[in-house]
Amino acid sequence: LMIPKVLRLAISCSSVIMEGAKVINLEYEWHHSPQAYKKLLPESIYHIYNRGNNKQVIFPQERNYAYFLSKAHHELKSEIDFLAYCLMPNHFHFLVSTKSEYNSLKFTNALRTLLSSYTRAINKQENTTGSLFQQNTKSVEIDTDSYVSTCFHYIHQNPLKAGLIQKIEVWPYHSFNQYWKNEPGICSTDLGRLLINISSEPNQFYKDSYRVIQDRNAFED
Repeated sequence: LMIPKVLRLAISCSSVIMEGAKVINLEYEWHHSPQAYKKLLPESIYHIYNRGNNKQVIFPQERNYAYFLSKAHHELKSEIDFLAYCLMPNHFHFLVSTKSEYNSLKFTNALRTLLSSYTRAINKQENTTGSLFQQNTKSVEIDTDSYVSTCFHYIHQNPLKAGLIQKIEVWPYHSFNQYWKNEPGICSTDLGRLLINISSEPNQFYKDSYRVIQDRNAFED
């Protein structure tokens, strides 16, 4: 098993939202030049997220969550490994590790295909037209062990902090139970445990998952 390394790059003060993080726009619209795609690096960890256009709901029916997750795995798995995810009613979060043979152009095209094809499906289902997602999917490069661990728990805490649930483990649309109960899913949990400072002991993992994150704004627009 080849373990991707977290690349430690010099980050300008203007782009830092907290230590170890750099915000990148994944501009997936087809009119951009190929040079615009060379932004994510191989063997690196990223927090990737997007929300509904004008913060609109992107999963109008429950079946849409599973459909989107299946499409995301199918389209993106050749370039990245999923470490964690959370699907919320109007946005999504992915924590991913790019593969050693990662091709940025292929990934960007795959991401564009995912979002555009899902949008067409929802527009057909709901008899609507227009954009479903915000134009630019955001990516935050993870550059410290503490930041990746905090980001991991932040992703799983999303529905709890939004008041949608009272216990993290009851939300059906994130990867928490893959790690806590070893349930099947799209995440590479063995790789996740190697790259992220998370306990393999279920009780300690559960306790750590509820710890307070002081600066939640660092992960949000």
